[in-house]
Amino acid sequence: MTSALTLSSFLYFLLFCTTITFSPGPMTLLLLSLGLKDGLRRSIPAQVGASVSYLLSILIFAVGFSQLIKGSPVITQGIQLVGVAYLLYLAYKQWTGSGVSIDKGATVEGARSLFGKGFLTGFSNPKAIIMFSAVFPQFAGAGGRNSSVDIAILGLTFLLLQFASGCLYCYFGQRIKHGLENPRRRVLLQRATAVLLLGVAMMLARGLSH
Repeated sequence: MTSALTLSSFLYFLLFCTTITFSPGPMTLLLLSLGLKDGLRRSIPAQVGASVSYLLSILIFAVGFSQLIKGSPVITQGIQLVGVAYLLYLAYKQWTGSGVSIDKGATVEGARSLFGKGFLTGFSNPKAIIMFSAVFPQFAGAGGRNSSVDIAILGLTFLLLQFASGCLYCYFGQRIKHGLENPRRRVLLQRATAVLLLGVAMMLARGLSH
């Protein structure tokens, strides 16, 4: 079997995915705080838990759910509209927020606890659910013979980018500690994130028009 993805559509998805995975959210803030306290190595169980949760979410939302709504363009567009609205909400919250806050006083946790925390945070992350249910079908040739191959490619791309994002947030957690303690810099970070999320929402809305 071969993929129906074109190079241009994959690069378009890559831009989408990079913006989503590297923008601050529940998972990135969790990993940033772990990196700030314990460093990259001790955050690995949480990252593994997050990856497992995202893999299950891909199977549920990008594979199983897409089969349920296949042939129902009204439902599909409704989900995509919810995705656009949610991204706009995230952009608004980032723009109006007072800055990233990091809990530095928590105690050191065991590997099992970190795995569970990463799993639950990833599985309940609305940003990821929107990504799998609203964005993936636009690129995966929904209803076509190659959709499963396309979803596998997109899913692997997402998982790799998400893991790379987590590693970077953990690695730089300790190194940007003093910068994040400056409220003005935290606000600037969130404003920049808001602009990126707005761009993603506009790209998703553009997909609706097509």
